[in-house]
Amino acid sequence: MAQERLPYRQYIDYRYIRFIRLTRNKTQKQLADLMGIEKSTVSKLENGQLEFTEHYEKRLREAIFRMRISNAELVNVRELVMTKQNKTKGK
Repeated sequence: MAQERLPYRQYIDYRYIRFIRLTRNKTQKQLADLMGIEKSTVSKLENGQLEFTEHYEKRLREAIFRMRISNAELVNVRELVMTKQNKTKGK
């Protein structure tokens, strides 16, 4: 598989999903289609209501590959997640 040649092994958890989706201006339905899951599942994953298992991580990585999101973009997403987390801790 072509994805195996690309270095998409950065850490990803459920907090990244919304930012990854918005990087390509996708709706939850569009991301769900790319991941091969239901829209409601994307919503539950984004909101931390469903465990982000290896299964969903694999599906998200496949969607990242299909959307052609670069490692540099994933680094930016990580920075956004960390910034949001730090702001939340400060409240």
